[in-house]
Parts: sequence; structure tokens; C-alpha cells
Amino acid sequence: MPAKTYLVLAAVLLAAVACGNTSSTSGSAAPSTTTAAAAASTPPVLTPTLAALPNGYNPRRDAKADIAAALAKSKADKRPVLLDFGANWCPDCVALEHTFGTDTVRPVINGFHVVAVDVGRFDRHLDLATKYHLDLRTSGIPAFVVLSGTGKVRTTTNDGSFANARTMTPDKVAAFLKRWQ
Repeated sequence: MPAKTYLVLAAVLLAAVACGNTSSTSGSAAPSTTTAAAAASTPPVLTPTLAALPNGYNPRRDAKADIAAALAKSKADKRPVLLDFGANWCPDCVALEHTFGTDTVRPVINGFHVVAVDVGRFDRHLDLATKYHLDLRTSGIPAFVVLSGTGKVRTTTNDGSFANARTMTPDKVAAFLKRWQ
């Protein structure tokens, strides 16, 4: 196999390890410099058909303003707010985004105001994770926080239940979301 192929495979594997629940492997949620450099060579994958997560995990979006807008809508229509913490470099986050677009999950996810919160390389929006009682060291990414219209935390996925999202079936994702509608 050419050396370039090995480098691409290594980058994918390192990114996969970095975005999962890292507390059991390294004790820290932050990926190593080597992992970050390897993952940076992997282009972000965006799903254009998923309106619930505009632009994937867009680092240029103002997450605080997006959350405020979602909470205002939630007060009016009583739909809960789903904060989806993740990053475009994370294979599990990308897989979850695809799962959101399935026929099983799409009708359920449409019952929420979804805000995608980009965590970068675990160096962005950590204040929001803390504010909403999400511990990214134990949750890995993707990770969820469900809020009421008043901004009260209803649940978090601090247990890392979505850190291996690429292995989850649409039925399992839908079941989690249905509990919090």
C-alpha cells in the first residue's frame, strides 16, 4: 500500500479515537497534538439534506446566539432545545448527523430546536458545556444537552452514550430523543 494511503488510514483511526470517550484511555478529553494534526488533514463531511444542523458544526456560528434564539422559539412553541456538542472532524459526530437524517430519526428530531455547538479540538465553547452541566471529559463527542424552554437542563449525555454514535441504530437514537420530547 502506498505511504499516502497509510497516512489517511492513520488519520481516520486517530480521529476516531480522539472523538470518543477518552476518559478511559488517556484521562483527558483533549486529543493529542499528533491526533489533531492527523485529523486536520481529514476534510469535514457535511450533509446538505439535514436542515436541523445547518452547516454541520460550524466554527463561525455564534453558539450563544443560536441557543438564545432556540430558547425563544421553545418558549413560544414548547418544543425542547437539543444542544448537540461535536465537531466536523469527529467520525461519530458525522455518523450521528447522517442518522438524524434517516426516516426513523428525522420526524423525532423535528420535535426539537437543534443547536449544533462546535467544540473545535476541545478548545471551543467549553464554557457552554460547563454552563449546561456537560462534562466533555466523560461524555466524549457527540454529546447532548436537552433544555426546556426556560433553559433548564432536562438531561445530558455525560455517560458517553453517544460517543460511539457510528455503532448506534436509528431506532436507538430515536428512542433517546423520544424520552425528552
